[in-house]
Amino acid sequence: MGNSTSARPVAHIRPNRRVRARLSKVANARDTINGFGHDMDVVGLTFGQFSLIDLVQAVLEYTGPADVVVCTWSAGFYDVEAAERFRDNGALRSIRFVMDSSVKRGQATVGEVGDIFGEENVRATRTHAKFALITNSEWHCLITTSMNLNLNTRCEQFELTDDAARAGMFMEFVDEVFGELVEGDTGDRRLPILSGMQAVQPDLGIEIGEVKQVGKIRRIGGRRD
Repeated sequence: MGNSTSARPVAHIRPNRRVRARLSKVANARDTINGFGHDMDVVGLTFGQFSLIDLVQAVLEYTGPADVVVCTWSAGFYDVEAAERFRDNGALRSIRFVMDSSVKRGQATVGEVGDIFGEENVRATRTHAKFALITNSEWHCLITTSMNLNLNTRCEQFELTDDAARAGMFMEFVDEVFGELVEGDTGDRRLPILSGMQAVQPDLGIEIGEVKQVGKIRRIGGRRD
């Protein structure tokens, strides 16, 4: 007989980590995350002087060649040549995009990103999430942020961590989206179903007590019995 507890969720205590909280008004992405390592989280506020793609490139300098995932609401690649340089810089073992399917004026469309990076590497759905994953055998980096891929000169925030459990949940989401949706630009405005992911169930605030009587209620002499 197998172990009956093997399928139960296991709680993990996150090891102690150093946290660096930084305000970056003019510094670039590389300088802003200076000193990042396996045991450090970097939390930052910026003035929008760099974008999510700049942050990904800065992290790749620590990790070396890695598999990258970017989830974004908009993609404002500065020009096609800049996007192609990012694709061909040698640090990307693979790259996948999860993009919002609506068209934004002045931003790269899902189809245009597919033309550069391959339609098979792009999925379009209804999303406002902004995050990036940079992973290989040594690193499980997760960036969660308000940034899109475009420069946006207003305050932005991000959190960068190397954490297998946190990155794993976001990677499971990406894998589900890629398995569920067809490649390329579909104009699909529905949320993904994500049937393979375990989801939190609502607490209805109702408890069922002990049942005192089952069956029909009989009436005897005008009263219920």
